[in-house]
Amino acid sequence: MIALLEWRAPSMPDIFTSSFLIAAAVAMIAGMVRGFAGFGAAMVMTPVFSALYGPAVGITLCLLLEIAVVLPLLPRVVPLVDWRRIGLLLIAAAAGVPFGNFVLTRIDPQPMRWAISAIVLTAVALLASGWRYGGPPRTPATLVAGLVSGFLNGLSGMAGPPIAFYYLASNETVTRVRANLTTYFLFVDMMAIAMFASRGLVPWRAGLEGLALAPAVVLGGLLGERLFPLASEQFYRRLALKLLVGVAIGSLIL
Repeated sequence: MIALLEWRAPSMPDIFTSSFLIAAAVAMIAGMVRGFAGFGAAMVMTPVFSALYGPAVGITLCLLLEIAVVLPLLPRVVPLVDWRRIGLLLIAAAAGVPFGNFVLTRIDPQPMRWAISAIVLTAVALLASGWRYGGPPRTPATLVAGLVSGFLNGLSGMAGPPIAFYYLASNETVTRVRANLTTYFLFVDMMAIAMFASRGLVPWRAGLEGLALAPAVVLGGLLGERLFPLASEQFYRRLALKLLVGVAIGSLIL
């Protein structure tokens, strides 16, 4: 009873501290990347937020803000989404996450980080060469992409590279690529948050910081969305490849 009487709800963060202002600036930049490219926000936010708040709060905060930034973008991307392919990718990803978690508990993570980075960089080199697969992707290829994405998400939190490669290697227009990436990663982030919550790994502080930083990341997302129509297809693909390189290098540092 005494413990209950002494409990106080966590207070909202002070928005005038240097750490919060840094976090808000990073959130806005990450939002612009996500609004423009459809992915890549985690690469910007995770290292900074983990340094500012610690990994437990930082990673959860990143997931919450990735969900927040997408919500205002959905009305304009939903009509372009291929829901059948998204559904297949998500089903396969959900199946791959537990396997990734299992492998994580059985192996030394450092060699796996090197292997993942090497695979991502090889895929980037293949895309940079101009390679594309002809015709629409078949169901087995879609399921493999989702399974690998889920496996990497469970292993290292890197769900993005397989799906980005899957779409960038297709003959889809960049408008549809961005719409499908935006939607896929929304559901993947929601799955991750649900898994964290089921294990009691969503700290109060992450939720409060998320509420305070949401306006910054949403504003960045809307700015990125406004910039997207101004860019050429070549520019979009070059930026997407650079983001994938950043993910590959970042996985070795973090």
